[in-house]
Amino acid sequence: MIKALMEYQNQDAQLKEIENVLLNSEERKKRNTAKKYILGVEENVNKLDDRASELKGAFESISQKQAQLLEQQAELSQALNSVEDEKQASFLIKKVDELIAKMKNLSVEADKISKELQSVVAEYEKIKKTTKAAQIQYKENNDKYKELENSYQSQKESAEKALNELAKKVDKVLMERYLKKRADKMYPILYEVKGNSCGYCRMELSMSDMNKLKNGEVIDCEQCGRLIYIDQK
Repeated sequence: MIKALMEYQNQDAQLKEIENVLLNSEERKKRNTAKKYILGVEENVNKLDDRASELKGAFESISQKQAQLLEQQAELSQALNSVEDEKQASFLIKKVDELIAKMKNLSVEADKISKELQSVVAEYEKIKKTTKAAQIQYKENNDKYKELENSYQSQKESAEKALNELAKKVDKVLMERYLKKRADKMYPILYEVKGNSCGYCRMELSMSDMNKLKNGEVIDCEQCGRLIYIDQK
């Protein structure tokens, strides 16, 4: 049983080697980088849309306030033309000055909002350019990655065919344990015990575990999770 699973793992090494070549290829890395950027663009655009909406609302609010102040200024100017009392005239002039100060402050705010809106528009343009570049990068590298995958397809199919045949010689439950760990990206999975320690992580095993192993069981190492066994030769 152990011998059959070890043969399976040795054959599995060929498949793992192909997987590593594909996983670590520059084509795949560049494709995934471009894809990640493209997927993140929508979130960035939504944030810009929200900010643009806020700025537009703030600008409209300032415009309304400016219009109200202009009306008040016109009313005060008209009142000044007809006032005869000096004290009243001084009061109206003071009010006019206050209105002018408020209008200046609003103009400063409006200018800041206008500049930020320009910045938002510039960011939109930047995203458009970088997104187009990312789309081109994604397509180019995705095509190259597919070519790379295809170049290993026959080797991969051959390795998988051999694994399917070898799997028939392994205990079904043990095979399922192996495949579950393989699916979790663990490899290699099966290790022989060295002395009274795990052959992979060197954790010292309990007497209970050693007894199970000596009885021919294959157990999970409590520390690294590998399948471990004792050669029964």
